[in-house]
Amino acid sequence: MSVILSVASGNILSLRGWIFFIILLIFYGISPTESQLRIPDEFKECYVNNNMHDFHLPMNMRVLLDIIRKAETYSYSTMDIRTMSSSLMHRFKLDGIKHYKDVQERDGILPFGQSGRQSVKYKLIKEMVPGKPELFPFDALTAIEQCTLHQAISNTIMKEDSRGTSTLCEEIGQKLTNRVLFANLWNCPREYGVILTSYGTIAPGAIIGAIAASLQHQNVGLNQIVNTETFERPVTIASVTHIEEVDFIIPRNEMIHDKSMSYISSPKPDLKLDNVWLTTIAGELAEMVVYQGPILDSDMQLGATGFWNNTMRPGVYYLKNQNGYFDATRAKIVSDIDGLIIASKVHTWVNDFYSLRLSQILDMYYSDNGITLFNENIKVCDRKKGFSYVVSRTLLDEQTYAASHLLAYHNDIVFKSPEALKRLVDHAIAKFSVYANDHLLTELLCRNRKRYPQVEALIVFDGSWTEEYTMDLVAALIDDLDVSMYSSKMGILHGISGQWLLNVTSSPSLAYYAISNFRNISWPTRIDLVTTLNAISNYLNKTWEARWQQHTIGSLGQAIVILAPLAQFSESEQQTILKLLKEIKHLHPDLYFLYYVSEYNSRIFQPFVLSEQDRLILGPNIDAIAQYLSTLPRTLKPVTVSKLDTEEPSKFKNKIENYISPSKSITYMLHSQHTANMKITITVHNFGYGTIKACSWNQFNSEETMACQQLNAHKEINLIDNYTCIDIRCPHIYLRIQNATSFYKCAEMECKLPDQVRYIIRMQNTYNSAEKMIFINVFVTLYLYLQLAVFNI
Repeated sequence: MSVILSVASGNILSLRGWIFFIILLIFYGISPTESQLRIPDEFKECYVNNNMHDFHLPMNMRVLLDIIRKAETYSYSTMDIRTMSSSLMHRFKLDGIKHYKDVQERDGILPFGQSGRQSVKYKLIKEMVPGKPELFPFDALTAIEQCTLHQAISNTIMKEDSRGTSTLCEEIGQKLTNRVLFANLWNCPREYGVILTSYGTIAPGAIIGAIAASLQHQNVGLNQIVNTETFERPVTIASVTHIEEVDFIIPRNEMIHDKSMSYISSPKPDLKLDNVWLTTIAGELAEMVVYQGPILDSDMQLGATGFWNNTMRPGVYYLKNQNGYFDATRAKIVSDIDGLIIASKVHTWVNDFYSLRLSQILDMYYSDNGITLFNENIKVCDRKKGFSYVVSRTLLDEQTYAASHLLAYHNDIVFKSPEALKRLVDHAIAKFSVYANDHLLTELLCRNRKRYPQVEALIVFDGSWTEEYTMDLVAALIDDLDVSMYSSKMGILHGISGQWLLNVTSSPSLAYYAISNFRNISWPTRIDLVTTLNAISNYLNKTWEARWQQHTIGSLGQAIVILAPLAQFSESEQQTILKLLKEIKHLHPDLYFLYYVSEYNSRIFQPFVLSEQDRLILGPNIDAIAQYLSTLPRTLKPVTVSKLDTEEPSKFKNKIENYISPSKSITYMLHSQHTANMKITITVHNFGYGTIKACSWNQFNSEETMACQQLNAHKEINLIDNYTCIDIRCPHIYLRIQNATSFYKCAEMECKLPDQVRYIIRMQNTYNSAEKMIFINVFVTLYLYLQLAVFNI
């Protein structure tokens, strides 16, 4: 049994009511605070045992995209973007979480509840954006992924007793560097529901909510909303200080008992509220109007900024604002603008391309490329242009007024007149316009497209750095290498034992989780290259054997990254390592070794650079790792002769499939060792997703001399026809796919973006027989003899 102290009737509890309430407390042990502690069961794991602070992955766009893509992959054939966005919002979004620091956690009781300021608007949004949470494929996600998704999209301002800390947080925010932590940060206000992107901090819940609202668009009259209200009334009034002393609102003892009556006298009885506007800017400004307006009038505050505890592994976002008002923070305002821009177009995009996915929209918009579908050019770096197209002052005024009217009603506040509310709305919009024009929409942030590697990187480290520094460094590599479903993969090995700390994966979520466990491992104090190289060799052999069994002839370029700035080896150890490296190189000649060392030990590693594929990089230039890896081509490797001998021959059975974007090129290398004594034919087949150009050249010629052929839809060409090397030293063969034009047909989950073009590279390879080799050798000898005879004449 529970009791909720409410002021919905507009009257202060009478003495009799208080006596009755106290009796209930005595007999039933009910706490007025505990009655509000209702975290849904599906979220309790995210809040027990301090999990709100610790049980989540880094709060960045890379992790959010990875989690959403996992859900999309799991439900690809059963859910479209409308169902995905709405079910995700209803399943994981829970705004306005409040921490009750005086409540002790115990069985069934958590010191958290949904009663913060943001909870009222959240409930309104849920009413106006329909969705079924049970449709979301939450079984596809691990517990930590579910909690990460919940925290990433749930907007909450968490304030402990921050009296006297505003100035401190302001100073810390100005001085904080990537790796400096301060003990007093715990007392600074924290903003949840935000993530870090390469274009700053955003609140993704607003964007996802706007997309869901746009795909289920509703524009409903305020009276209809009030009359069909279904959600539970708020348990407490919003924290508006000295509310009885404010001139703009009616004192509670004068409130109309049937508050829906207040809307009958509205100057616009047909006033409607748009669910997209409620989810974005109008809803944000309405919170300012209702929570700040009655107190501050024209001095309302917005745009509070903050800082992350760590930019490489962002976990907590601290706010700094001396005035202590955190409605309409900068992160939420920019996300409202982004959400409104995307929502204005998404319905058309989905009509034109039914398989468009939520992750694709977020990925494109927050990338350097932007959204270039269907002759659009919408990107986060040019918010000013997009904002000017979708926002009119008239609509902003109307929607903010409507949202403020409704939010005030659900916070038990009735303004004395429509003009009083309109005045506050005008002040809020004026503040927003000045802030947006002077601080948000002034800079042109567009930059050159960053080139990311597409490699499979195996990382080994010697423990030279501290745990925290190593975790940050590897986290930086996850970002620099673009570890993701459609790009690079990563694996991590212990420097001494060779144990896999992270199995090779394309999931940044798994990678970040693995490095968070570095605190729990036996920290390496040196590097045992013999042990780790044996582990790497076993992995490579098994991996390629599995690929050949599936008739797969290629992969990402594979690189071994040794992080060993302090490692030392004896002469005998050097010889053993060198022998093992040569054995690995013999089996995998296209394997790249990168040694990140220091001037202190670079001489020891120099003998390990065995080929042009290997590099020695001197610290502390960590960026040089990604810069070199971004130059690596993908690998082509023919199926071994044992497979050809034991299986029924089939022309062009061995292949590799891939996808290319119009602005990209993909290069492949066939190592010379794989062409010796071999006759090779390579074909390229283009599916009907667009056109591509296929090119080839060899190591001894420059790229300028490469031969190219255009492939229209469904066309197939022999790019390399019966290539045979009769020389002692054969060149590497390079292939490149480029100049794609798209028909926007790429709909399967393997497509990163809808404009990608799908193609297949097939390879037929046969060993030259002994008779053929004898004939070739005789021919070459005779040819050389005749040449010498001619010159002697």
